[in-house]
Amino acid sequence: MNHATETLDRRQFARLLMAGTAAVALTRLSHPGEVGAQEAAAAATSSYRTAADLRLRTGPGTHRRIILVMPKGSTVTNLGAVKNGFAKVSYKGTEGWAALEYLIATDGSQDPVVLGIAVTTSAVNLRSGPSTSNQILRVLAASTSVQSSDTVKNGFRYVVHNGLAGWVYDTYLKVGEDSPPAGTLVTTSSLNLRAEPNTNAKVLTVMPEGSRVTPTGKGLNGFVQIVYGNLTGWAAGAYLN
Repeated sequence: MNHATETLDRRQFARLLMAGTAAVALTRLSHPGEVGAQEAAAAATSSYRTAADLRLRTGPGTHRRIILVMPKGSTVTNLGAVKNGFAKVSYKGTEGWAALEYLIATDGSQDPVVLGIAVTTSAVNLRSGPSTSNQILRVLAASTSVQSSDTVKNGFRYVVHNGLAGWVYDTYLKVGEDSPPAGTLVTTSSLNLRAEPNTNAKVLTVMPEGSRVTPTGKGLNGFVQIVYGNLTGWAAGAYLN
């Protein structure tokens, strides 16, 4: 190969590379897919609730500096921007970015009240918000048990599955025969019964794993008010099934 031929080949390669890049860009504009769905969901959501202890970062990426950690069950304000799977939010006056995977769409009102157990009648998506445009958090198999709440929006019910909160299309949920709406719940691990619905409140007792408790119908900050023996207090809803 002589020098003239080598130079020509490089130029051809450069033109092909630029053409390929343009084609990829055009494809992304024509088929936004997940990004478009996330942006649409973010635009329709005023608030989120954190599904786990969640880092608030200076930018939309895991390499960005951590500003603080928001406790599970925290309500944050949606600021309308989505990038790289992160949403821009405000938490107690501090703005930053948090992973969308752990943000559950809400209207900012009091936490939904967990009333009992429901079972999926077929495979169904657990979504971050009450619409098909919201992100799929996981797929629940048929006959999966979830903690069912009293909150239904757009035909979707707010539920909790193995500690992860989200929304399931209500048509695919059936209340368990042994779990009436105000029936018994069971602790999935050793669990603190607290005087108030927060992790700083006094611990009244520690309930062993498998303890049966009765919900009173009240919920706040991710906690459910329950009756355990002769005690009435608050326990983290994620550990009640």
